[in-house]
Amino acid sequence: MKQFEKWRSLYIASIILSICFVIYAITRTEYWFTLIGVLLIILFSLAFIGLWRSLRIHGVKTEVDISRVLGKDAKDALSFGHIGILTYDNEYVVTWASPYFKENNIDIVNHKLTSWIENIRTIFDEDVDVVIGKYEDKIYEITRKSDAQILYVREITDYYNLRQDYLNNGIVVGLMQLDNYMEYQSYEDEELIAKINTHLRSPIISWAKENNMLIRRLRSDRFFVVCNQEILKKVRSQNFTILQVIKDEANHLDVSITLSMAFAYGTNDFKILDGMVNELIELAQSRGGDQVAIRASSGTVQFVGGNSETSSTRSKVRVRIMAQSIQEAINDSSKVFISGHIMSDFDCMGAALSMSNWVTGLNKTAYIVLKDVPRDSQLQDLMDKYQDVLHERHNFITISEAMSMMDYEEDLLIMVDHGIPAISSAKDFVSHAQRIIVLDHHRRNESFIKHPMLTYVESTASSTCELIVELLQNIPNHIPIYEAEATIMYLGILVDTNRFKMHTDARTFEAAAALRSWGANAALAEKALCEDFSRFTLKHHLIQMASTYFGKYLVVCVNEPVDKTILAQVSESLLLVRGCVASFTIGKVINEPTTAAISARSDGTYNVQKIMEALDGGGHFSAAAVEKKSTEPEELKKELLQILEEEEHESNLA
Repeated sequence: MKQFEKWRSLYIASIILSICFVIYAITRTEYWFTLIGVLLIILFSLAFIGLWRSLRIHGVKTEVDISRVLGKDAKDALSFGHIGILTYDNEYVVTWASPYFKENNIDIVNHKLTSWIENIRTIFDEDVDVVIGKYEDKIYEITRKSDAQILYVREITDYYNLRQDYLNNGIVVGLMQLDNYMEYQSYEDEELIAKINTHLRSPIISWAKENNMLIRRLRSDRFFVVCNQEILKKVRSQNFTILQVIKDEANHLDVSITLSMAFAYGTNDFKILDGMVNELIELAQSRGGDQVAIRASSGTVQFVGGNSETSSTRSKVRVRIMAQSIQEAINDSSKVFISGHIMSDFDCMGAALSMSNWVTGLNKTAYIVLKDVPRDSQLQDLMDKYQDVLHERHNFITISEAMSMMDYEEDLLIMVDHGIPAISSAKDFVSHAQRIIVLDHHRRNESFIKHPMLTYVESTASSTCELIVELLQNIPNHIPIYEAEATIMYLGILVDTNRFKMHTDARTFEAAAALRSWGANAALAEKALCEDFSRFTLKHHLIQMASTYFGKYLVVCVNEPVDKTILAQVSESLLLVRGCVASFTIGKVINEPTTAAISARSDGTYNVQKIMEALDGGGHFSAAAVEKKSTEPEELKKELLQILEEEEHESNLA
């Protein structure tokens, strides 16, 4: 109605002038002029008020037949397709509607668009051209014409309902497996096995039937289930309560058994679903179990659960079999290339050096692809100290040298302390290698390398060096590990466990003891971890900047470049604060001022890997990290706090 407000202003001005004239006439005792002036004022006022009220209620309707604008054929086509047209002004008030709306009893002219369908505002607020909304019992698809204030409307109720029925009834296949069940079946007495079957397997079957799933037992610890997407959506909204049920029952029985689940959907090709669900169950278990991995055929993997860290599943038999398999793969290769992750640390280098010793001990040629790859500053200092002896026993080569030397079909690539190609020192050629072995202790995610010939990933291990020590102890021939290699491996365990304070078990100390017997210099290792005064004061300055969130998280955010080692050390130090279950230190990355990073640590009761994965990072249950380019630390902090808030909300609902 803004286009008529100038006439209202003109009317008001005229009335004021008329009143002034009447007052003047009264003072001059010209009563006839006064009476005529008053009557005219009343007459015009009544006429104008009536017109204005009519405009307010009905507006100025431009009854334009659509056939006059588009032609009769276009009108018939729109009518046949049940398509309506709206025009609106700058205030999103409808100025004209085609006959379609009158036929469907929708009175929208001179009303805000949001008074009809509330979520229609998204078509203007966001970068979208189509929105679907509901009015009464019908569903409408609204399309915006980008270069004009015109909306096209189409009713899609039947199509929408059919599509929802199709999606809800889409086939979902799943696997459910009791983690560590086989270990107890092999070594425990029959009485305990009977209790496990009664208290752990029975609830799984009951839960599946309560949710109308088809369930069949494949073996003593694994079940196959079939359901539809509507059922999957329902149990997911309940956060898969069966996970907690199994955990509580296992605690009552004093056994370390959890439940891993995998669900795949999005295609009617059962061969694809079979491959997907088997990969997902392996992924869920390699991440520590006690969680659900879900994936649509065209989507990414999503995880639910993973809120506990399972005990070790590395039986002596499995370690011995893996050691034999790795040795056979080495013997079948003419050359072996060993890669680590970028920004190498003690665990990565220690694992690479020990694998190089293993390969040369079998009279094969080993190459470590870590030359000119960025390293942790403390590692570099120790490498400089042992430079002469290390270069005598090991071949360090660059990425380009490895690419020119490697036979991708015959030679072996061993990836240590990582399984993600994007962070590998061999990322430029890892996709070409046909024979790959992965040795790692980090939880797997969907970015894990595809189709390795052998994978030994144990998220329950403290470090990759711990895994390799056990492997070397289970091969028939003796592999010499010298002081330099043993010391760096010992430091790998020392750093990854924060000096044996976290993520350790008896096997961790056994591996450390073995390294000491192999010549690891413990005194030198402690000195290697000493820091200069400036780093020491910086670390304590950052600790003082910590803020508490939700009563149990400590977060530090600094807008200056900080060494990633400092970020990790600050997070570890914050865990010493009483009541802190997880800590997060955020800062800019040195030499990359446009990149922000988070180092996350937990006390072992909280899964920080899940939080970092939500930010496109990863890591371990109690130690994880993420880097984001073109991001400021404060922006990354806001994203982190939002995810933590969502986690708290979900925990409260559960």
